[in-house]
Amino acid sequence: MLEIVQAGQAGKTKLLFDMHRMRKRVFKDRMGWDVSVTEGGLEVDQFDLDDTVYLLALNDNRQVIGNWRLLPTTGPTMVRDVWPQFLDTLPMPSSPDVWETSRFAVDSPAINPEEGLAQVNRATRELFVGLTELCLLCGITQIFTFYDMRIARLLKRIDCPPAAISQRLKIEDFQAEVGSFNTDEQMLARLRAASGITETLVTLDMLPPVLQHYRARLKQLPRTKTDRAITETWNDLALVPDVRPTAHHTAT
Repeated sequence: MLEIVQAGQAGKTKLLFDMHRMRKRVFKDRMGWDVSVTEGGLEVDQFDLDDTVYLLALNDNRQVIGNWRLLPTTGPTMVRDVWPQFLDTLPMPSSPDVWETSRFAVDSPAINPEEGLAQVNRATRELFVGLTELCLLCGITQIFTFYDMRIARLLKRIDCPPAAISQRLKIEDFQAEVGSFNTDEQMLARLRAASGITETLVTLDMLPPVLQHYRARLKQLPRTKTDRAITETWNDLALVPDVRPTAHHTAT
């Protein structure tokens, strides 16, 4: 099952902390990345902002076993601020309908290996289908994301081709690239066919306050005024108190 939350959202603190702990297990413990971890064992960085959105995959016990982090390109993004060299060959616009995803990770706490693998596979399929549904629901037309060659192979398996790819570069000890992906009905149909998921995973009532506000502004304004108004939305939002934590798997 999927849940969509934003940083600081009332009633979602347990899920947010669970997500940050999972990220620590994947990125620090298993992949050995140089990431920031708090004394409480939470992987948190400068892109976990007040209005950051997270698409979470949960198991039957409502434990977080998968994550996408979503940021609008009108604000700070990992690709632009940490790896700008990739944008030399794949420019990323600053637009309210173009978003960046990062911190993709799937990790199962199941002791039984078969059960764990099944959870990872299901969560991976749901996260890709759910992300595309979320984008269609909110008027997000394109996603940019940074990934290594393991994720590139995954993208082929689930029939999720990028619309464009940057030059492949070496980051630390692995090869990586940035891809842009069209989040349209055609992409959703491809992912449904590859995953076998036919049911709707993301509905309006699942949207956190920041996405509800974003979608409402898009709906109310004439198309010619949308870009300016939605950009202003990200500067003006102060919807909920900030209660973010302070400073078998696949990931990026």
